[in-house]
Amino acid sequence: MQFGFDEMEDQLVSVVILTWERKEDVLAAVRSVYAQDYKNVEVIVVDNASTDGTVTALRSAFPAVKIIVQERNVGAAAGRNPGIAAATGGIIFLLDSDASLGKDTLKNVVSRFQSAPKAGAITCKILNATTCEIDPATWIFTEKDKADQDVEFSSFSLCECGTAFRKEVLDGTGPFWDLLFFGREGEELGLRVLKAGYQILYSPHSVVHHRASPLKRVTGGNWEYYNLRNCLYIYLIHYPWWMLAGFVPLKLGTSFLRGLRRGYLRQIFRALADVGRQFPILLKKRNPMTTDTARHYLKLQREHGVLSWNLTSWLKYKT
Repeated sequence: MQFGFDEMEDQLVSVVILTWERKEDVLAAVRSVYAQDYKNVEVIVVDNASTDGTVTALRSAFPAVKIIVQERNVGAAAGRNPGIAAATGGIIFLLDSDASLGKDTLKNVVSRFQSAPKAGAITCKILNATTCEIDPATWIFTEKDKADQDVEFSSFSLCECGTAFRKEVLDGTGPFWDLLFFGREGEELGLRVLKAGYQILYSPHSVVHHRASPLKRVTGGNWEYYNLRNCLYIYLIHYPWWMLAGFVPLKLGTSFLRGLRRGYLRQIFRALADVGRQFPILLKKRNPMTTDTARHYLKLQREHGVLSWNLTSWLKYKT
């Protein structure tokens, strides 16, 4: 289904926010939604079993917010899914709890969906809330692309810190893959959006301000573990064999190099052990991209992803 002009202009936008132990941050995030120029919104907060009074504070400050309380922390990937399932808007906007919308972000997203019927997802320009510059923690494109940060382009992936979807797209692709728990969940969902024949747009006019927390949830060796494990999971599910032959050795090589330099080899071997244990299940779930989709994906990677880099820039930025 594609929205007509009048229909899209008045679309209900469901803003889904996942939070865990970030009471003040999530209150600021919700406040930014209600401060939008675009008023036809519903806000859904999924609380991943916080113990800091988040739920009580939300109910007191924003009675209209739909709150889904999890019994335990199920991770970033699975945590967003109950909020997606509860959303009733024709557009679903995912916003991290430590981020806030620019004043006209939702209006711009709705307008862009209206004018781009092939767009299944719109990923936002995410700025560091303190510096007002591109947020390095959430920038999924190359360092070279920062020079073109104000130019719209078709993306190979999306950043779940601030991305909008047509609801019909998520109904077709399904929500986040809960096996990933943390890390690269946006990349995996983005691949399913592309496989379904939709476009992912990077929109510089749709701004999100990220209040990067000094207390990162997953760091160091644990980050390396999830990064490698989830990357290989994604490759095995979505990449055709000819792509696996190129990407897997490259990923393993750079991961071992980082592990040696940073002292994380134990986590690298732990990730490989998990992939080995899951390998039979992954093969059963395997649903690789078609050749045409794979070629389109690689083209997007050459334009704005890691394939646009030479060896020098790869070593500079990835190791």
